[in-house]
Parts: sequence; structure tokens; C-alpha cells
Amino acid sequence: MNPDDKLKEDLVKNYNDRADIFLQEENHFKRKSKIISSFRLLLGILTLVGIWMFTIYPAAYWLVLSSLSFISFFVVVVLDGKTNKKRQYFHRLRTINEQESATLNGKSASLTTGSLYSSQDHAYAYDLDIFGAGSLFQMINRTCTPSGEKLLVDHLSNPDLQTQHILQRQKAIAELMPLQDFRQQFMVTGQENSETPNDILQLNLWLNSANSKLNNPVIATFRFILPAVTLILLLLAVFGIISYFFVPVSILINMAFLQLYRSQINKIHAVVSHKHHILNKYAKLLKHLNDQTFSSEILTSLRRYGKDADSSLNALSKTMSFFDQRLNDLVAIVLNGIFLSDFHCVIALDRWKQTHKDHMPQWLNSIFLMDELNSFANFAFNNPDYTYPTFSDTIFFEAENLGHPLIRDHECIKNNFSSSAEEKVIVLTGANMSGKSTFLRSMGINLILAYSGAPVYATKLVCNKTTVYTSMRVTDSLGQDTSYFYAELKRLSAIVKNLREGTKMLVLLDEILKGTNSDDKLLGSIGLIEEFLQYDCLCLIATHDLALGELENKYPKQISNYCFESELNSDQLTFDYTIKRGIAKNKNATFLMRKEGLIK
Repeated sequence: MNPDDKLKEDLVKNYNDRADIFLQEENHFKRKSKIISSFRLLLGILTLVGIWMFTIYPAAYWLVLSSLSFISFFVVVVLDGKTNKKRQYFHRLRTINEQESATLNGKSASLTTGSLYSSQDHAYAYDLDIFGAGSLFQMINRTCTPSGEKLLVDHLSNPDLQTQHILQRQKAIAELMPLQDFRQQFMVTGQENSETPNDILQLNLWLNSANSKLNNPVIATFRFILPAVTLILLLLAVFGIISYFFVPVSILINMAFLQLYRSQINKIHAVVSHKHHILNKYAKLLKHLNDQTFSSEILTSLRRYGKDADSSLNALSKTMSFFDQRLNDLVAIVLNGIFLSDFHCVIALDRWKQTHKDHMPQWLNSIFLMDELNSFANFAFNNPDYTYPTFSDTIFFEAENLGHPLIRDHECIKNNFSSSAEEKVIVLTGANMSGKSTFLRSMGINLILAYSGAPVYATKLVCNKTTVYTSMRVTDSLGQDTSYFYAELKRLSAIVKNLREGTKMLVLLDEILKGTNSDDKLLGSIGLIEEFLQYDCLCLIATHDLALGELENKYPKQISNYCFESELNSDQLTFDYTIKRGIAKNKNATFLMRKEGLIK
């Protein structure tokens, strides 16, 4: 068996075995939940029977039966809720393992594509399939928070080129990679309650807003005095000392006092409403992070920032949850009519904010960065044959067994390639479908992985830190009234502008200037290549213009010819998809046209 196939088989077995274990746990809690539901029904019936019998035969034991049944009913309801949460937890664990198994078998349709982030105007993302169906994003993304996903998008579309930061990320990803239980538990905890980017925006809005004006001496005094008066009147009425008439009067006074500040309270509540479940989830994620020991610099710093943060976030979550009780009219009458709870909640939120305002961004960033690194670690785990690249200031690009991450292993032909320090332009010739474009994309996409701190599809990769720019899938735009040729000129102009500004670049061009005649195209291509020779860059140009290969004679140290060949044997066209030195000799367009019956 091929070693790559054996690795994949072991990974699939790992995920399938885990899915089976979690299915057993899920079924265990499902059965337990059914039993508890039966008890809940029985206790509900006993409660009603006890109340009914007490109304007919007012004996003490009926009252005791109904009271104990009622209390037990609520205990069982709480227990049922916890059991269902456990069942859902193992269901999510089972699902992600089944999903990973399917992905390794080439079925990734259920994963988020990231099409929302695709833009034809980006320097390389559209040409290199960074986002969209079957993209690098879809292969990597396992984030469980919108902010974690945004960090992943940022790293794939605008990577940090500082060597120290890349190496730190490599160590963090390598350390997380074997921690499969930790990673998956983090993921399913993050999936516990859905959230949107707007939730974090609103939390930040509240966090950075000024404290309310409700925390003043008047309210500080009356928020305790008025409830105390109401409770005293209630006790006096219960013992028959005064009439019950005074209790609702006191409640109305409390509600009237609260009404004076209703608009201010509503504005605060509108921002923090329904956020308690998200904060509760974040508290769990921080606790999960704090319970794990790490050695790499990034991960230990995340753990340090998150120390004791889970209890603080839990406290905030409980306050916001209690504040949300005002949404229930009956509960609000009791809580506000008697206790003025809105005042207590607003002041508690202000005090929490004063204490933790400066720390909360660090806590949240720890969660989001861990979420993003988790995705890259999962990618590394799923590709154990990938290797971490090294970086050089003298070698532009040197790879052994370089493959394309989006092509399945058994279909991917790997190539060796290196460029000298003096080389500026690689002219890559070859027939249609010979592998030129795929090779360019292999270089580009592996560099993006390298700059993200992830392992790459190669047994060895040494590279420089450069800005990647491509022109491979240029299209016209009716909406912007832009022709194909002008759209390509704009893209090439952006590349040259960056080079003239001193940006070190890897430029990947596929069959440029297709919108003009052959002579004009050749002259334009030569002029562009000679322009590239002036700058700090490595440009690979895939072309059918064999005449461009003659430039190597004029600039022997700066321009090199490489090619992909095809062979025609016994009326069969074959490709080896292997890069070679020199200019391509074979052609296949007329053969393919004859085979399709287009020409004779």
C-alpha cells in the first residue's frame, strides 16, 4: 500500500472509531433522558393528584405529597436539562468526527465554503482558490466563533510576513496538532450557542460606553429602601397587623419610581440583551483553555491572559441573564415591583465593567486566536505527511515534492523546483492541460500556508517572505464596463506599481495579454518581463509563446526556461505533469480539435 494511502486510512479509522464511541455516549444519554422524562410526567401527575385530593380531603399528607412532588418535579426538570445538554454535546462530537472522515474521503460539501470572502480584486485569493467551494478555506476552517473565522480569513488573505511571528505560530500549531481531544472539545463547546458578528460588536459597544447615570446617590439609596418598605408591609399584612391594601400601593410606587428611568434602562438592556448565553460559552472556552498545559509561547500567553477570566465572565453572564428576566412580564412585575431589580442589574453591570473593562478584550482575543489556531492544527493533523517550511533571506523558493493541497493525494503529481538568488523571471511553457497553471497555484497556495504558520504540501520548502500577486483568472465586468483586456491591464499595473514602490514579490502570471493580436502580445510580454528584471521579485509566466523562451539567451542569469511536456503515442495524448528545464517542444491543440471532430 502507498504510504500516503496508509496515512489516510489510519486517519479515517481514527475519526470513525471516535464517531462510534461518541454515538454510544449520545445513545446512553438519550435513553437516560427518556427515563427522566417518564419520571417528570409521573411527578407532574402526582403533584396534580395531591392538590386535587387536598381540595377534597384537606389532610396534611396530601399537602406534603403535592409539595414534595412539585419540588421533585423541578429537580427532575433541571436534571433533564443537563442530560439533554450532555446528549447534544456528544452529538456534536460525533458529527464533527463523521464530518472529518467524510472530508478525508473527498466529501466536504457540508463545510462552510467562505464564498462570502471571495473577491476577484484580491491580490491572489481568487486565482489561488483561497475562498469558495473546494477552497483552502473550506479545507482548513473549523472555527466555532465568527471572530475566530475572521482571524482565519485575515491570515489567509493578508498573512503576517515577520519571521518571528510565523515561527511562533508554527510552534503553537505543532503543539496543538496531537491534542485531538482538547481541540474537538473546544470546537463543540464553541458550537454550543450560536452567535453573530453583531453580538461581539454590541458587547464591545457596551464595554466602551460610559457608565450609566443610574449609579448615583439617589438611586443607590432608594433601590434598597423602597424594596425594604415593600417587604416590611408584606410581612405586616401576612401577620394581620395592617391591611393588604398597602402592599400593591407600595409596588405601584416602586414601579412609578422605576418608570422615571425606564428609557435609560431600556437603552442599556437593548445592547446586552440575549448576550448571557454567549458569555457563558466564552467562560467555558476560557476554562477549557486554562485547564490545558502548554509550552509554546503563543499558547502559554493565551492561557496567561485567560487566567481566572472564566469566573469573571460567568458572573457577567449571570447578571445579564437575570437582567433578561424583565422580558417576562409576570416575572418583571415581581422582580421590579418588589425588588427594583433593573437598578441592581444596571449598577452591577457598571461595576463589572469598571473592574474588568481593560481585561475583557484580552480574554476574548485569547478565545478567538485559539479558535483560529485550532483550525490550522486540525489541518496539520489531517495532513501528517506535510512539513513545516523554513525561511531564508537568500533563497527565493526551493521545494522538494511540492504538491497542490486541493488535489487528492493519489491524483497529485509532485515536483521539485528551485530558483537561484539571481533569477528574476521563469518562463514556463507547455501545451494545453500539461500542468503549468496547477504548478503556479501549487507555489502560491503553499506560500500562503507557509506564511500562516501551517505545514505545506512538500517534503521540503525553503522560501523567502514576499508579497504574492497573481494574474491568472482575469474576467471582464459588464457591471463596471470593463473589458477582459483592460481588466488584465489594471491587474498588471497594480503589480508593477507595487514593485516600483519597493515591495518584494512573487508574481504568478498565466497566459497574459490574451486580448490582443500575436505580435502585439509578444512585444507586450517581452516589455513586461524586462520591466520585472529591474525589481526585487521572482516572476513565473506560464505561456504558449515559445518565442519568450529566447529571452534566456539575452538574460542568461536573470531568466530561465522551464516547461511541462505532453506526448502523443498511438493516437493517445499523455502528460507526466513534471516540470523540466528548457522550452516545450510538443503541441496538442490541433490533435485535440481533430479528436473532438472540430477539424479534419
